[in-house]
Amino acid sequence: MIANFLLKFSLLNLTLSAVIFGGSTDVTTKFDFMKPVFGIFASVLVVSIYGSDIAIAQLRQKPPQKLQVQQQIVVPPNETANQLLERGNAYVRLGNVEGAIVIFRAAIKKNPELTAAYYNLGLAYAQAGNLKAAIHSFQRATRLDPKFAIAYSNLGAAQLQSGNPDQAIPNLQKAISLDPNLAVAYYNLGLAFKEKKDINRAIANLNQSLKLNPQASETIYNLGLLIQTQGDIPKAIAYYSKAIQLNPEYAEAYYNLGAALFIQGQTEEAITQLNNAIQFRKDYAEAFYTLGVTQAKLGKKQEAIQSFIQAQAYFNQQKNVAWAQQSDRQIQKLRSG
Repeated sequence: MIANFLLKFSLLNLTLSAVIFGGSTDVTTKFDFMKPVFGIFASVLVVSIYGSDIAIAQLRQKPPQKLQVQQQIVVPPNETANQLLERGNAYVRLGNVEGAIVIFRAAIKKNPELTAAYYNLGLAYAQAGNLKAAIHSFQRATRLDPKFAIAYSNLGAAQLQSGNPDQAIPNLQKAISLDPNLAVAYYNLGLAFKEKKDINRAIANLNQSLKLNPQASETIYNLGLLIQTQGDIPKAIAYYSKAIQLNPEYAEAYYNLGAALFIQGQTEEAITQLNNAIQFRKDYAEAFYTLGVTQAKLGKKQEAIQSFIQAQAYFNQQKNVAWAQQSDRQIQKLRSG
């Protein structure tokens, strides 16, 4: 979940996440879609360096610790570009993205035509949060290999995460034209159309992604979010439940399931699901807030106050002043009632 507008850079870890806020009488909805998911790292030591057999390393969901002194990364002067590429992949496996960036750049310096090095460098930059550099690296990879489908998908995902769906859409469509079975490209394209407020095309592309990858809990979850924006809450509930079936620790799915059940009037079950969300994400401010709303509706005044206090604390940690203040208003309302 990749902030909470998750696009998919073909790394297949990041997702889309929504949050639903509500007051005891003024339930509103705020959908926060997650970031894109990037793809796997490429190795030049296979026959088809861009095929499914190149999955030798994946980025972690949480950014690894940066080195305090980047000069600690030693670039062996006698290694070839291909050997440096493998060394960079080893840094990735160790969780050292900053080190990987240094090594991939060294590989490119030795061989400016090494497509896989630009591609891997783009992934590393994306994980480090440098989207501008990631976009440049993916662009270089696609120029060197105009048929590199996953690089186009990652380029589109990086552009989408940078807030440029208009730039992203042509690259994602290019990725699909090169590889019609690339599920992650359909996923990212769905998110791009969501940003353009074209919900029907967003759902159509997510459905195609799901058809190619039926066990993708994040795609099912995201479809639930989009379907809920169309007002079909029972169908959205079914999607959230299916996502949880596939990923029993999916905090965001529990949260949105609980919020949707609350809207449907199933208050006791909503509390169960909101507590599940908090179990798997201890600082889930939105879940605490919605739990407070739900408890207040059932007349559980003291429990609701405690939930709003928790929500306020976590909103303050997140520097979300508006919702911290809203939590405080709920506390004061319950105490004076």
